[in-house]
Amino acid sequence: MGSKVVTLDGAVRMVALQFNFSNPRVIPESVKHLSPETPRERVERKSCSTGVQVIEPTGRCSLVEFLGELGTTGYEMIDAFYKERIDQKDPSGQKKYYMVRFLFCRHESATPSEAFKKVRGDLRADLRTICEDALWRVRAFNNPFYRDGVEVPEQRALSVNLEARVPLFEPNGQRIMAREKDENGQKAGPPLALMPSHYLRVVDDAVTLVVAA
Repeated sequence: MGSKVVTLDGAVRMVALQFNFSNPRVIPESVKHLSPETPRERVERKSCSTGVQVIEPTGRCSLVEFLGELGTTGYEMIDAFYKERIDQKDPSGQKKYYMVRFLFCRHESATPSEAFKKVRGDLRADLRTICEDALWRVRAFNNPFYRDGVEVPEQRALSVNLEARVPLFEPNGQRIMAREKDENGQKAGPPLALMPSHYLRVVDDAVTLVVAA
């Protein structure tokens, strides 16, 4: 596993937390629903430069500290939405997944709508629940920043992609227990509460993964 340091300074205009869900019922009601992605939108999305991968895919990551640290570093939530997409790994083209994106912008550039300000408190609470109730596989990309489809020179956007959700709690609130695997991949030992292997953190204004103690 490797990573490149991304410092959250004036050049990083936007930070996106993008979650992939297979079950739309776990998406908070506070998040607005956009129309499903069209084939044209998918082509346009794939044609955009994805920048540089700065965090390689890393499973069982926790975000419990990240949200507060992101705010302390100077970013505020300006939008949140979800959109249905076709899972391209499914040859039939019938399988769907749901992309849920929370957008954060630097305070000095943030211009959230009045309508969004009215629901931002609910969105913050729901996002915190998403982060506290599950572990995720994390990837991150240092991307070009676009405004109205045009790349803005010397401005960047950090995209933190969160996939392969591992819930920590049963629907009744009870902590999920699991047996660890040994070096041969076989389950061993007594069932234990699932714990993160890494934490996504902002350390000295840099986004990084910290190994769990």
